[in-house]
Amino acid sequence: MRYLVAIFVPPLAIAMCKRWGHFVLNLVFFLLAIPMIAVLGIGVIMWLMCIAHAIAVCKMSSIDKRVNRIVGAIQNSQGGNVR
Repeated sequence: MRYLVAIFVPPLAIAMCKRWGHFVLNLVFFLLAIPMIAVLGIGVIMWLMCIAHAIAVCKMSSIDKRVNRIVGAIQNSQGGNVR
């Protein structure tokens, strides 16, 4: 679902992942891309970059969640003592 949102409204997909620094960066480029679509197609390139950034951030977020679950499981199995 997030990846579909990332195609149409990249900043919203990043906000759904709760990555606020990336959200602000993507929002700035997305808002700059909209008026620049009429200027030599530069806006389209910026829009595609926003999409790529949003997809990468969403993927990174899901990987971080998976890693945190694995680390938590390891810590619980060792009684909280990690060497």
